[in-house]
Amino acid sequence: MKKCLLSFFYATLLLLNSCAKKKCCDFPVYKDFILADKNGAAWNIPPSNSAIKQDTFIVSGSNIIAGTEERFGFKIRFDGLGYYELKSNEAYYTFVKNNLTVSSYKLSLTQGSTIAVFGANEKDKIIQGFFELHFTRMTGAGGPGQPDSIRFLNGKFKVRLQN
Repeated sequence: MKKCLLSFFYATLLLLNSCAKKKCCDFPVYKDFILADKNGAAWNIPPSNSAIKQDTFIVSGSNIIAGTEERFGFKIRFDGLGYYELKSNEAYYTFVKNNLTVSSYKLSLTQGSTIAVFGANEKDKIIQGFFELHFTRMTGAGGPGQPDSIRFLNGKFKVRLQN
């Protein structure tokens, strides 16, 4: 009798757990991010001031490293999901210290830079995708950590756009 009741109890628990409502469609919400492999090393920068202006998305971020502000950004004239080849004035990467530009980079003319937008939620103003950007130094003396060229490979981003 004891074995029969114990078996009945386990069968009831199994049945109740199998019939419970599952949260199969609850997706995790990730914070906004911009990350990539910068010249072969893991890199990330907190998104800030990302915006939408008319038909253009601007994705940007900044970070303070040892008293120097690192600024990064790109813009695309958005006309739907897909790949975008960037022109010379559509991305930037700079280092600023005490409100003075230490080094400034522009997109390389010899290597292509692309953005792939795979998600755009117009209601919540969220855009996400991948990027590969190649920069060459325009100004600045360089120095430690500031080479003549910088490449961002395997880049990923998800940002909420402001008006």
